[in-house]
Amino acid sequence: MAGRLVLVTDVDLPAAVRQACADFAAALATRAGMPVTVAAVPVRYLDALEDSLRRDDDAQRREHSPAARLDPAAPMTSAPFRWRTDGRPDWGGMWTTFCELALYGGPPQRGPERPLRATRGAVADSDGEMLAEMRRGIWETTGLYTETAEPGWLAVTCDSPAMAAWMCAAIILENVGARLDDDRLLLPAGPDYRLMDEVKSIITVVAKTHHYWQAHVADTGRVARDGARG
Repeated sequence: MAGRLVLVTDVDLPAAVRQACADFAAALATRAGMPVTVAAVPVRYLDALEDSLRRDDDAQRREHSPAARLDPAAPMTSAPFRWRTDGRPDWGGMWTTFCELALYGGPPQRGPERPLRATRGAVADSDGEMLAEMRRGIWETTGLYTETAEPGWLAVTCDSPAMAAWMCAAIILENVGARLDDDRLLLPAGPDYRLMDEVKSIITVVAKTHHYWQAHVADTGRVARDGARG
């Protein structure tokens, strides 16, 4: 069929890469105005296909490599801060896309020289403005309920202990402290947190990891199948 588009991938690719391929195919189908088939096959078929293409003079092929990142540990660039008409942060509208998690090789939310950790003995004011913004931001971006846990920690109630454990592990790799309490994810909540620094970092990592959990991990039983990666 003239104009047919087929994307063939290795069936053993990580979940995040498979999802990226599916997202690319959907965008390509929209732009090209024709269906795009995504086929996941054993790598031996890909090897045979590549060998055939190399030997076929009529075949045109081009390999693209990922852009190099000078410092893999460098933190992600900050998303522009957006405000609502009432002067409060627009947490729900601040992100339209998410960069790759540090778990999958993306830039961490914070650099190793500026990790966000809970301060020993810190007491977060349960009525404090910054804590209220953290709770509001997490609710607007994820719909997850939050509450003050022990001094210096904010508890996010997840859908299951597995979800809390996966998000906790992913957040720690973003250079942000996190702990577990059954189905609750515990995050640092210091009394001196600043809106455009620590508060934004907490909301960002929760929004990012929650998005990946919902879109790439929790569906179709990937928690069990891709256990080594999340």
